[in-house]
Amino acid sequence: MFRRPGKPDILKGSILTTLLLIGWPIMIESLLQISYDLADTYWLGNMGEKAGMEALAATQVSWPLVWLMVSVGSGFGVAAIALISQHTGAKQHKEAEVVAGQVFFFMLVFSTIVAIVGFLISPMLLRSILPDSPEVAAKGTVFMRTIFISQPFMFTFMAFAFILRAWGDTVTPMIISAVTVTLNIILDPLFIYGVGPIPQWGIFGAALATLLTRALAASVAIYLLFRGKVGIKLNFDNIKPDFGKLKKLFRIGAPASIGNSGTAFGFVAVMFIVARVHNSDAALAAYNAGDRILGVMFVLMGGLAIAMSTMIGQNLGAGQVERAQEVVKKGMMAIGGLMGVFTIILFFLARDLIIIFNQNPDVVEIGASFLLIFSLSMPFFGLFRASNAVFEGSGQTKYMMALDLLRLWGLRVPLAFVFALVLGFQSSGVWIGMALSNVLSAVAAILVLRTGKWKTTVIEEKAVIPKRHEQIKSTR
Repeated sequence: MFRRPGKPDILKGSILTTLLLIGWPIMIESLLQISYDLADTYWLGNMGEKAGMEALAATQVSWPLVWLMVSVGSGFGVAAIALISQHTGAKQHKEAEVVAGQVFFFMLVFSTIVAIVGFLISPMLLRSILPDSPEVAAKGTVFMRTIFISQPFMFTFMAFAFILRAWGDTVTPMIISAVTVTLNIILDPLFIYGVGPIPQWGIFGAALATLLTRALAASVAIYLLFRGKVGIKLNFDNIKPDFGKLKKLFRIGAPASIGNSGTAFGFVAVMFIVARVHNSDAALAAYNAGDRILGVMFVLMGGLAIAMSTMIGQNLGAGQVERAQEVVKKGMMAIGGLMGVFTIILFFLARDLIIIFNQNPDVVEIGASFLLIFSLSMPFFGLFRASNAVFEGSGQTKYMMALDLLRLWGLRVPLAFVFALVLGFQSSGVWIGMALSNVLSAVAAILVLRTGKWKTTVIEEKAVIPKRHEQIKSTR
């Protein structure tokens, strides 16, 4: 079960089997993280009807703002997957290690800046979003500031995970996450409610547990990378700034970062709209609970999507365009089908799932409405995510950027605003806008994919090994 797929699997083996071999550890790792998020939501939501609702609202408002900062750096993780996977497919091991070192250097520097800026601007951001809910804004500020302090640890482990996924090893990050997330789940109720000498820290306790366990994960990642225990070995020469490599990382990573941060800022805008509908505190709490439930389903899809990126990158690097096309076809079918199954599950269980996290009647009613409406668009979102995975693997991130910005700013934000506040559907209007944006953006993504632009590589021509007389165009 813990077999790590080798290069023969990725370049010659069964596509669906290899997708599962690469993807299942990512699914487990993400499910573990979601398990923590669910536990976090459960413990905070059950602090009391009013206190729990405020805590859920505070964390739901806070996370998109944190994600806005994180998403900029994660775009460069996309560049890491494209470059390292293609160098690996082309059998350029040393080049892959140099790129890995530059990714590690960039993530460390950038995350330190994110931590400082995020800590300073958190109060102002939350007060501007929640002018009529000072209690929620105050709790959100405490939560956000603690989470921002943990960002260097988070980015360090993020870099580690991106590097190993591009290499084809998704098991090691999963094992580390299993240990640290389990510890996080244990610490969560202790820090939130207090026990023995530990004070009752409430929402700060949830954030503190996250900070401590992220620090542990980062420490283990640094040890494994610098001791060469995971296939790729870093040293101080690798992480010294190489401006040629950094320039390429920026060229590939910047569009993905813009797309990711645009998406994150779009979610902040959606949150701004939700905060202005009738009964906004209940709507925010319902959105929080529903988002956690959807997250369980999205991580299963995400594991297959990341596996697609790795396989597409390595096959393009090896010059195997036809096999990369088969990966695209079978991966999209698998992801779209999986999301269709989840749509059926949510249709029947929406209300029962929301009740697990909060029993407030308004939260349950609004949350069930959110899941029912949004679930109808989930197969389309699956196709959209699979299309982005193709561009991640090939490194053609400008298409990712355009599609991400279209989905959030061209469609979701204006549709949510019109349906919720102009047409007067309130929170249901937000959910309708979100669903429509998934459907329309999926159609756009498939049209772009059919142009074949993703078949272009981002490594030097010397690294490309033509197969069957196919020549891969270089974009350097």
